[in-house]
Amino acid sequence: MAILLFFTLKSILINHEPPKLKSRMSRILIAIFVLIFAPFSAFAHAFGSRYDLPLPLELFMLGAGATVLVSFVIMSSTLKHGGEKAESLKFDMLKLSGLGFLGKPIILNTIRIISVGCFCFLLVSVFFGSPDPFENIAPTFVWVIWWVGMAFLSALIGNLWDLINPWKILFSWFEEIAGGPWKILNYPSWLDYWPSVFLFYIFAWLELIAEGSEVPENLAILLVIYSGITWIGQLLFGREKWLKHGEIFTVFFGLFARFAPTIGGLGQWNLRLPGIGLLCEKPFSISRIFFIVILLATVTFDGILETPLWVNVLEWFSENRSIRLPLIMLQDAGFNIVTLIKTLFLVILPFLFLLVFFVFCHATAMFGSGGRIPSMDVAGYFILSLIPIAIAYHLAHYFSYLLIAGQYIIPLVSDPLGLGWNLFGTIEYRIDIGIVNAKFVWYLAVVAIVFGHAMAVYVAHFMAIRVFFDRKSALRSQFPMLVLMVLYTMISLWILSQPIIS
Repeated sequence: MAILLFFTLKSILINHEPPKLKSRMSRILIAIFVLIFAPFSAFAHAFGSRYDLPLPLELFMLGAGATVLVSFVIMSSTLKHGGEKAESLKFDMLKLSGLGFLGKPIILNTIRIISVGCFCFLLVSVFFGSPDPFENIAPTFVWVIWWVGMAFLSALIGNLWDLINPWKILFSWFEEIAGGPWKILNYPSWLDYWPSVFLFYIFAWLELIAEGSEVPENLAILLVIYSGITWIGQLLFGREKWLKHGEIFTVFFGLFARFAPTIGGLGQWNLRLPGIGLLCEKPFSISRIFFIVILLATVTFDGILETPLWVNVLEWFSENRSIRLPLIMLQDAGFNIVTLIKTLFLVILPFLFLLVFFVFCHATAMFGSGGRIPSMDVAGYFILSLIPIAIAYHLAHYFSYLLIAGQYIIPLVSDPLGLGWNLFGTIEYRIDIGIVNAKFVWYLAVVAIVFGHAMAVYVAHFMAIRVFFDRKSALRSQFPMLVLMVLYTMISLWILSQPIIS
């Protein structure tokens, strides 16, 4: 919002000034912008002040890259199989004394009923609660507790979404009443995962760019539309088919859950090695590859929006004479210029990520097999190695947001509809923005990014042994992917450091 106001003021006050006054006016506006909006920027990042790193940023970046490199050397010398032994290491925790009750139908059904009850209450909240997002529990619950929190739980515990998905539960109840599975059409093979790709693009735009997505009235519209899409998809193509290919949260949380140290199903809850679920027997299709690339690109895009680089991008657009007139015309037509620029970058960035990934996958195919294994197959085999990076970036970027903004849920549980209630006596709770500081967030980012990329190397190494003909070829194939991991480690740390050290 602050950047938007700055951009608008600059375009209004500068575009029609004489050239000699433009640079002076720019400096004045930038100074005003910083003085007015610096406190809001600090609050948005949950820091009271900037953090002076004990060492130059470059040393942190080089050290992180070197750590990933060393992890590759260790893994290449110790891991000599394709992960089959690791996949076989499982233990059913429901066999432990005191945990067996968790797998009983009455417990699972109770959890499902609670999930549907929460979903129905959210609908009541957005339709009949306060229109103020700070007095209505729905925006905080949806965008903070559920969206950010469920991603963390999926990666750390397992696929809880498969158990509590209210759209799945309600449709399964409908099928029981209707007397069996419901399906009108066969799901076209050419659609593959493209519905979830398209819907995730829209969701990312709503989360990162659209204004007013936190307003209860708008949230009500979004919930109704998405519920309609999901239930119509299940009606047309069958519950499991649509959930697997078109329900974006089933796809998203399912990918994060493949990293988790547990996996549930068929009356079992197995403990396994972290990341081992990211190994695959056949290559992913292009639509699944693109979904994962969008997943990674969008969270990176969100980080870029908080860097001085993004301010420079906006300044370039505002000062470029060749595009100034079209921008003014669009603005006069009622378009938000900053929103258009963000949307353009959000559309382009995943394609750039995909291009870079395919280039390195082609190099991997050439190093490992001399091109005998198609580059597209190599991309399909290695795409899941990006999931630990996505999880690490998600943790580094959103953990402080969860801790700070998540506190709003404490007073809201006492007055969820904004009607003046105080059900649990927490209505007077005030948000503590000092619960985390910039130092904590920085070191969390360093540890998360390094660990995530090291785990990516770990998964990629197992896959290389599976895909290529012998261990020597597998080792050779990993050089391009290692370069990619090291470079992305350093770039990620730079992006995450900017709101902290600037």
